[in-house]
Amino acid sequence: MISGEWPAEDATVLRYGLRRLLLSLPIVVVCLGGGWTGLWFAFRDDGIGAGWIPLAMLMAMGVGGLILFVSRWRARRWVTAFDSTGFWWMRGKEAALIRWDSLAGAGMYWARTSHRAVFTVELCPHGEMDRDDPLLWKFVRDTEPLRPGLPRLRYRIDVGDSHKAYEKAFVRWAPELWFGRKEQPMSYPGQPDETGHRERTAERSDTVAHAPLVFDAVGIGDTVVVQRGMILVYRRLGVALALVALCGWAVWALVPEHGHGAGAVVRQVIAAVLVLSAGWALVMIARGARMDYGRRVTMDADGVHIVRRGRSVTLPWDSLAGVGIYEAPPLRTLELCPKDEIDRDDPLLWQWVRDTEPLRPGLPRPRHRVSIWPAGGRHAVAAGCRRWAPHIWFGGERMPSGYQGDRDRKGHRSRGRDTGGPVASPAPRRPEDARPPHDLDDPGVTPAP
Repeated sequence: MISGEWPAEDATVLRYGLRRLLLSLPIVVVCLGGGWTGLWFAFRDDGIGAGWIPLAMLMAMGVGGLILFVSRWRARRWVTAFDSTGFWWMRGKEAALIRWDSLAGAGMYWARTSHRAVFTVELCPHGEMDRDDPLLWKFVRDTEPLRPGLPRLRYRIDVGDSHKAYEKAFVRWAPELWFGRKEQPMSYPGQPDETGHRERTAERSDTVAHAPLVFDAVGIGDTVVVQRGMILVYRRLGVALALVALCGWAVWALVPEHGHGAGAVVRQVIAAVLVLSAGWALVMIARGARMDYGRRVTMDADGVHIVRRGRSVTLPWDSLAGVGIYEAPPLRTLELCPKDEIDRDDPLLWQWVRDTEPLRPGLPRPRHRVSIWPAGGRHAVAAGCRRWAPHIWFGGERMPSGYQGDRDRKGHRSRGRDTGGPVASPAPRRPEDARPPHDLDDPGVTPAP
């Protein structure tokens, strides 16, 4: 992929995506018409009798037509171009160039059966090429080279019924490279190496993903709020209300006051499935809200404090080997890396335990990974770490999506059964005139913005 360069003004431009969209419209119309017919039969009050198999086929046609139309519509802005420099592939504002002087040959392969024809443009390089280019990697194929001594990798682009326009463009702009058409077996197109591409790009992205973060300089008080559990509760409550409203509307629309026949049965079954699914989702939301309710995480000069329903636990700074912030938007987490082994089943901390690579050799793998809510509070959290634990602060890093992992719920349950279940100790009682370090009413507390 290149930036800042575009084809010459006299280039031959072929609208690859728009051509494919227009050629697929007849198929899309037929499939969507079949799907609409299936829906009409399904929602008739007098039922469809024994026509379940035709109904399923019609609805499958509709789904297939919709998928085809969406995929072709999304690719409508894909454009190919030919000029004196080379072959251009453009997708929106992004462009990739395959230069003529990098190719040993260009031509067209084709195969035909009684029902289908395939035409592909073959661009054969005379040297190594980037098989993981963001725009071109799906066209790379590993096949027999054009002639001995050339690499096996080449670009193979399906041009469908537009093959004549591409043939004319190649003959005009690169006649010395054009080797014409060659017939191939029907199985020749192959598939892109998605697994290899994913592995190679993952290795490359490791260095990019772990880029350092920059935090704003903010003023803080004697205490900084890391997480307010009630914010998460409110978020879950909003999702639950939206789910209930959507489910109620769907049930009202699906179940008529007076209906009979197979169509009414289908609608009632769909409504029952929606209600059960919504009920299961609400149970999961309620469980999450129950764990978040009443929980606060703060930090001060003594360490990180976790409070939930009258119980508390503190992670002192001197018990940690490192502290930092990881980010993969929209998630930000406070990483608390211990010096020694930690209690994986602490009643207040077990859900934040993650088993990941240690900060440095010799340290244990488990660590506490606490999400920062609201996310804007990360600047205050970073300022607090730099003030109270500068010797163990390793800064912030961008991480790949999905880095947060999941809690070891199964292991926690099994260990709890073996030991009779963890027992949380209540927070020590304080004099009435004293305030705990995590009291949000303290004027020295710095809440997350």
